[in-house]
Amino acid sequence: MHPYASHARITLSAFLILAGALASCELADSGMNDTSPDLDRALTDLLTSYGQRPLTTFRLPESDDLASIPQDPRNPLTPAKVELGKLLFHETAISVSPRRPEGRGTYACATCHHAGAGFQAGRQQAIAEGGTGWGENGEARRTNTAYGPGQVDALPIKSPTVLNTAFQRLMMWDGRLGSASRNVGTEARWIPGSEPGQNHLGYEGLETQAIVALTSHRFGDIRFSSASEDPTYRALWAEAFPGQLVSNETAGLAIAAYERTILANRAPIQRWLRGEPNAMTDAEKRGAILFFGKAGCEDVCHTGPALNILEFYALGMADMVGPDVVGVVPENKGRGGFTGIEEEDFLFKVPQLYNLKDSPFLGHGGTFRSIREVVDYYNAAIPDKSLPDGRLTERFIPLELSEREVDDLVAFLSDALYDPDLDRYVPESLPSGNCTPANDPLARRDLGCD
Repeated sequence: MHPYASHARITLSAFLILAGALASCELADSGMNDTSPDLDRALTDLLTSYGQRPLTTFRLPESDDLASIPQDPRNPLTPAKVELGKLLFHETAISVSPRRPEGRGTYACATCHHAGAGFQAGRQQAIAEGGTGWGENGEARRTNTAYGPGQVDALPIKSPTVLNTAFQRLMMWDGRLGSASRNVGTEARWIPGSEPGQNHLGYEGLETQAIVALTSHRFGDIRFSSASEDPTYRALWAEAFPGQLVSNETAGLAIAAYERTILANRAPIQRWLRGEPNAMTDAEKRGAILFFGKAGCEDVCHTGPALNILEFYALGMADMVGPDVVGVVPENKGRGGFTGIEEEDFLFKVPQLYNLKDSPFLGHGGTFRSIREVVDYYNAAIPDKSLPDGRLTERFIPLELSEREVDDLVAFLSDALYDPDLDRYVPESLPSGNCTPANDPLARRDLGCD
C-alpha cells in the first residue's frame, strides 16, 4: 500500500476520521465529574505534553500580528496588501468574464466563502456565477433558470473554508495547488492551462489557489474591471505592490494575504489558552481532554494552532450528488485524481476544525449535516460507499462510545472551536458600492442592498 493510504501511528484523519481515533481509547466515566480546576490542570498537562512544550503550540496568532502568521516568503504580508485583498475578496465588481451577460458583476470569492458560513458556502453545493438569491446565510441560493446545463459555476465538491488556511501549505481536497511540500515530484501533473499548471509560479497553495480562482471562477482579467481604475483600489495597489502593474497575479497575492489573516482566534479554546479559565464549559473541557488525551487525536493528525496536518485519508464518505453535479467528477477520486497514483485514489486532505457548525455540510461531499452525524458515522463504522480493497483507512472500526463521551466530544468540536465574530473580517462597504457576498437582483433584495 502507498504510504499515503495508511500510517503506522494514525489514530484519526483530521475531522474526517476524528471519531475513528476514539475506537482504541474509550474514555472511562470515572473522570467525567472533575471540577473545572481539575479539568484545567489535566488539559494543561496534555497540551504542554507534561511540560515538554508551551501552550502557545496551539494558539492562533492575532490577525494584525502579521509577523506571527505563516506566510509565503514570496508574498510577505503587509497591512496594505491585506486591506486590498480584503476588498477584492468581497468585490463582486471584479467578475467581468461570466458565461452569460447577466452574470457580470454578481459574484465574488465571498459568494462561496462567506463569513456567515465560516468562510464556506451556506449550502451543500456552492454556486458562483449562475446563482440567484441568498436567503439568510446563502442557503436560499439557487440556479438561475436562464442558465443551461453545464453553464452554472457550481462546485462538484464541498467548498472548503479559507478559515485558518495560513496553516495549510497545499490547497483543495486533493492538495493539487501549491508548488512545495507533498507536491514536489508531481511536476508532470502541472499541465499548462490546467489549475495545477499555475504551480509553476512557485507559490504556496493559498497564493496559487487565489490566482487560479480568478480564472477558473470566471472573474476574468482584473485590468478590465472597475478595480483597476477606482482611486481607492489604485492607491492600495500602489502601496501594496509598488512599481508593479495591476494583474491577476498581484490580485491573487493580495487575496491570499488577506485570507492568511482570517483566523478563529476568538474561539473559547483560544481564549482559554490566553488565560481565561471560564472561556470553556466543563463539558467542552472534558471533550478537549478526550480529544487531546486518551483519544490520541493530537498525536498525529490534529496538532498545531488550526488542529490539522497535511495528510490524506480514505474514509468511505459519500460524494456530492445533485442536479448541478454534471458528468464525471475527478475531484471524487481525491489525491489520486491529481497525482494519477492508483493507491492514492479516494484519499482526501485533512481539514481544519474551527467553526464547522457554521455551514452544516460536512465531509468532502457535504453529506453530513452535523458534527454529531460524523461521530455517529464512525461509531457504526459502515462506509457510505465501497472502496477498493486496502484503500479504507485501517482505523475505521466500530467505536463503542458512550453517550456521555459523544456529548462531550461534540461539545468541544461544536462550541469550544467556534469563533462567534467572523464578521470582523468583512468590509463595511465596497469601493464599487456593489452588494456582497452576491450582487444578483434577488440576492441584493435578500441582503437588503436595495
